[in-house]
Amino acid sequence: MYKKHFLLLIISMYLTGCNNKTPYALVPKDFVENIHGQAINDPYRYVEDVKSEEVNKWISKMNDYSINMLSSIKGKNKLIKRQIQYDKGKSHRISKLKILENGMYFYLKRLSNENVAKLFYRSNFDGEEILLYDPKNFKEKEQAEYLINYIQPDWNGKQVAIGLTEKGKEISIIIVIDVIQKQVLPYTIENCWPAAAGGVQWLPDNSGFYYLHLPIIDPSSNEFLLNTQSVFYKLGNDPKKLHPVFSKKNNPSLNLKEEDAPLISISGKKNTFLIGKIAGADNYWDSYIIDINSLNKGKWKSFYQKKHKIKDYKILGDSIFFITASGAPNFRICKTSIKNPSFDSPEIIIPENKEEVIRELAITSEGLFYVTTKNGVQASLFKIDKKNKLTEIKLPKVFGDLELQTRGNKYPDLWVTATGWTTEQIRYHYNNGQLKEQNLNASKSNNYADDITIEEIEVEAYDGEKIPLSLIYNKNLKRNGSNPVLIEGYGAYGISYQPSFSLSALLWIEEGGVYAVAHVRGGGEKGDTWYKGGYKNTKENTWKDLISCSEYLIDKKVTNKSKIVIKSASAGGILIGRAITERPDLFAAAIIRAGAMNMLRSEFQPNGPNNTKEFGTIKDSLEFESLLKMDSYHHIKDNEKYPATLSIVGLNDPRVVAWDPIKFVARLQYANKSNSPTLLIADPNSGHGFDDTKTKKFEKLANTLAFALWQTGHPDYQPKE
Repeated sequence: MYKKHFLLLIISMYLTGCNNKTPYALVPKDFVENIHGQAINDPYRYVEDVKSEEVNKWISKMNDYSINMLSSIKGKNKLIKRQIQYDKGKSHRISKLKILENGMYFYLKRLSNENVAKLFYRSNFDGEEILLYDPKNFKEKEQAEYLINYIQPDWNGKQVAIGLTEKGKEISIIIVIDVIQKQVLPYTIENCWPAAAGGVQWLPDNSGFYYLHLPIIDPSSNEFLLNTQSVFYKLGNDPKKLHPVFSKKNNPSLNLKEEDAPLISISGKKNTFLIGKIAGADNYWDSYIIDINSLNKGKWKSFYQKKHKIKDYKILGDSIFFITASGAPNFRICKTSIKNPSFDSPEIIIPENKEEVIRELAITSEGLFYVTTKNGVQASLFKIDKKNKLTEIKLPKVFGDLELQTRGNKYPDLWVTATGWTTEQIRYHYNNGQLKEQNLNASKSNNYADDITIEEIEVEAYDGEKIPLSLIYNKNLKRNGSNPVLIEGYGAYGISYQPSFSLSALLWIEEGGVYAVAHVRGGGEKGDTWYKGGYKNTKENTWKDLISCSEYLIDKKVTNKSKIVIKSASAGGILIGRAITERPDLFAAAIIRAGAMNMLRSEFQPNGPNNTKEFGTIKDSLEFESLLKMDSYHHIKDNEKYPATLSIVGLNDPRVVAWDPIKFVARLQYANKSNSPTLLIADPNSGHGFDDTKTKKFEKLANTLAFALWQTGHPDYQPKE
């Protein structure tokens, strides 16, 4: 069907291929496969070989063209300077805080004039801050910039495991530091991903730890993320001599799949058992349990199962307290024995609330604490004491999100980290009924929030469901139908788009825009039912919800079709890609980072088999139909007028393989009949975007906002002639 375009395209390539300003479109090539009786055309299948000379050359030209185009936007440097100015307004930033039972603090700290964070510790909150490790010292002769993306002290704080990664790969090398001597132990542990896969689990006696070993760490390999195994590493031993304790090969009776991630967790230094979880791209997992002293000779026993829908748990003595959606879509907190568990009929501690979702729990010596959220945007904190008295703990103001942290269940200390759309993290310490602010991060005036209005509303979807929609804008906004709007969303894995301070939103509002978050189905904002409302065969609700929110904003005279930009990342690529392919007339532009765009080919990329748990497999005829519906690449039509798009891809991405969004860009560039640009930034020194340096984050944000402001007609953000 594409042969009739071939001659015209060759002429176009000849005329434009040598022009540095206008990249040529890749030629579509005939490739048809039959899936469940349907002929599926895949004209850019060959693009999956991104290292081929033809494809690599085109990617390079597209990347150069896109960077040059964005760099020509007059206001882009202003956005970078504004980020630098904001960053300098705080002397430092703290992240990855760990508090031990003995009161020690471990954390990463980045000064405003630094590009990466260093590891520090102190004996307690008021103790002297001591520098423990600077990642610049790791392989400094290689002149590569490494980041710390994971830390885990042992139970006493005498040793700390550190995950180091470079070029945004996320995959880490673990080193262990003797805290007292400030010395790095002689062995490095390779082929691990502690920031994403189970972390480091120290033995109760601190003699070693468990971690997940990846046999293959090349994200482009079809063996990547297959046959992973939890292994034990004893300090001082050679880490290359693996000691598997929980894996498909080591535990054949458990019938693990190649793509399963068998993780081990230890809840406390006095625990006598291990809990193993069969993890993956799913909200709920099967688990197993074993006595820690019987690991080499005993068998793992079934513990809780996927059907029990357990989201989180805490151990107290011989009991397990857990948050479950089983029989309670908004979750409830239950309790059962560890030695003689009854997950099918547990004791109910906190029943389901039909209006709010239970999101998190923690246990201290004062009782059990838990967090609820309404529509994912209004958080509340509750306490149930040892006499079963339930009390709401009132915070100084209403927050959108709360995170809990304790020293352990033998101590009264509870820390509450609170955030909101216009509120950076505020940390409170709760003890003996007293709540007081106790921040590690440098304080910063939030006077700009005085000029901002926040609206939390519900929009009626096409099928009558009520979609939570968050709107943040300047209080002097005029509803004249001409305001630029940036809408973000996600809608996958049951992940809620929790309120948190966003510099992106602040800068957008400063330029006269409205920032919006559409809490679409597939997320967890309204519980398990909301999640399953955008899952596999119901996935189309995800992008239809975004379309409904966009139409609402037009109907209410907030904006118009030429002023709406939609943005997301990763699995949110389904949300954005299908919105613009179903309603290309509704949006001015779309921004997609590391997007999942070609779902029919999802399970054939390295991280794909795991994701069949969330999206489905083409091996099943019904799930194949659902995957085809959510495949943005296959819904692009020739000679259609599509909005401007900016796709950002990390060539080291371990989560969404680079060729997935690149195929979408190639197909869209060829098919698009409009004059709107199709841009591609393909970064060879970046991954999924989590482990970027400060400088790279500033550049990416400036690129996306400059692009959005350009496409919505802001006069200060037009390309130079």
